[in-house]
Amino acid sequence: MAVEDKKLAIKRQFLRYIHPLKSITNAVDQKKCWIEQMKYLVQDFKTLLNLSFKEFWSTVVFNKQATMGLCTFLQEAAPPHLMDQLPQDSDVLTIYNEIDHFAYKLFKRLTTSSENEENFMSPHYMWSLLCNNNIISIPMLYDICSIYGQSYKKELEIIFIELFTCQKLYKENLIHSIQFTIKCLSQFQDKIELEIDYGNHIAQSNKTSTEIEETNLCMIEDIINFLLDTSYSISNFLEIYPLASIFFYQEKLHLKIASFYHSIKPLIYKKVVAMNKLEKFQEKLHASRLLLVKSVKQCLIHIPTKTTNKSESAVEEYLEAVSELLAYNEFVNDYNVVYNLTKDIKKYQKSNKEIDSTRYDYLLKSLELINKPYTELEQKELQEQHLEVQTSSTNIENARLRSLINNVKDLLPHLGDGFIQKCLEYYDMDSEKVINMVLEDCLPSELTQYEFNLPLMTEDEDASGYDPSIKGNKKLKKLKAVLDDKSFRNEMRPFYEKYNFTEITCAELESYYNDEYDDTYDEVEYVIPEPTDENEKRRPDVIPRVLIEKKAVTEFVEEEFSDDEPQQVLNFQPFCENPEEVRERQARRYAAKQSLRSNRTSSSATSSGSNVELDRQRKNENKAFSGNHNRRNAARNKQQRGMF
Repeated sequence: MAVEDKKLAIKRQFLRYIHPLKSITNAVDQKKCWIEQMKYLVQDFKTLLNLSFKEFWSTVVFNKQATMGLCTFLQEAAPPHLMDQLPQDSDVLTIYNEIDHFAYKLFKRLTTSSENEENFMSPHYMWSLLCNNNIISIPMLYDICSIYGQSYKKELEIIFIELFTCQKLYKENLIHSIQFTIKCLSQFQDKIELEIDYGNHIAQSNKTSTEIEETNLCMIEDIINFLLDTSYSISNFLEIYPLASIFFYQEKLHLKIASFYHSIKPLIYKKVVAMNKLEKFQEKLHASRLLLVKSVKQCLIHIPTKTTNKSESAVEEYLEAVSELLAYNEFVNDYNVVYNLTKDIKKYQKSNKEIDSTRYDYLLKSLELINKPYTELEQKELQEQHLEVQTSSTNIENARLRSLINNVKDLLPHLGDGFIQKCLEYYDMDSEKVINMVLEDCLPSELTQYEFNLPLMTEDEDASGYDPSIKGNKKLKKLKAVLDDKSFRNEMRPFYEKYNFTEITCAELESYYNDEYDDTYDEVEYVIPEPTDENEKRRPDVIPRVLIEKKAVTEFVEEEFSDDEPQQVLNFQPFCENPEEVRERQARRYAAKQSLRSNRTSSSATSSGSNVELDRQRKNENKAFSGNHNRRNAARNKQQRGMF
């Protein structure tokens, strides 16, 4: 049933929506002009809504400007998560909210096939009309999900189910839009890397620090807002129409999101921390991360529905998807924190034992290794926070103790800080009671054992339990005396003597000395000299034989032997050879070797004859045609010997 008629279409110029920041700067006149224009846009929406059923559809189909205001508003509107991008002016926000309200009412009428019993058409005809005339497209549906996804979720669920059921062409358009989204994410990733790198180069330019900071701030703010809006659009679309998850999964959008997340998250956080703007953007960054993780979960949502039927192929498909995600550590770590991927794998391992257990073990071990650095980092942060709390509490206690000690010393200045501390601890930190007990001389024996001038103990001394101020322990005051006290050795000696291991003195060590026996002079008979007089203990002074002339030596030998004893031939052997004789012998030996070598060389030269010159010429001419393999070795040997 045709409801559109070109004659019924109204002829009217419809306005476009203009973002306030593009039209308003600071001038009051610009603000008034923008408000007046937007009032005309609201009037256009009201005009379309007040038309009759046939006039409305005729105008929408035949007047191409009729939905221009709706399309431009959906493209440039500020979603609920980006309301800070609007001027915080009451007049501007009032007219904006009015446009937002009537824009959704217009979209609602565009998706309603029946208004009453007289004015209706079939849903299939309506959606074919909208699709063929490009009145409602898939990109518009993404914008609708981003702006109205949370406010009108139930209504949009019904509209989306009817849309994809009645018009099959929307499914094809959805697949093309997913492919386009994957390309956009790749381009956006490259854009972020380039812009962040460009921002680093700006810091080295001649611009002032204020200009550089403003440029970097504007750049990073645009990146974070685009990231947040994209993640909201994908997540809300899958939440409103979960049946589309199979198309997202088949086109591998979940892998692209994981790759995008893994690459972009460290870059953005590093840049934001360097700019000292983490507190400003932390909420948006956290929301973007959570929504991207949620989008991947929604892409995989159709697989668990199959696994409930205990289908082995479905479980394998899920494990395969998880294995592909493990390549992106940053993403898998956050995904595991939000959705406990380890728990899901263990659940499937119990319910589907047909699959090899090594596959489950591999996934669980991989998740453990991925999460280990982040777990250690979190534990370190918790320990640092706990240490800060302990330090702050300790500082507060020390300040309170110092205040109480000062109160006591104001009246009793002769007392030491350490003695006052002991008294305060004994009397539950009551300074007045301490003063009274000291003045009345009624201190208990637990406190009188300390000296009155006891200084304040440090934390290390207090923790060791050593208190040199106690009377009766004064001999331990000097640390050197304590260290020199070796009395414990006598107590431990009997115990170690059982194992033949004990400390010995130097005298005992000399008596125990038993070096290796030297048998060099065993064959020499040693005659014990007879005791002589003290005057004859030293032998007479004599001239060394080397200094005595040969004649004198002969005379000395003749005098040494008496006439009664038989003459013996003197077999004199010097202590060392004469150096002249040694040099002469070595010279004779060297000359013999040289003569032998010259004879050998002359004989070989004689045998070769006249062929030497010919061989030399041939070698010189043909040396380029054969490799000299020893040349490298010879060069290496020369280099090792330090010749060059």
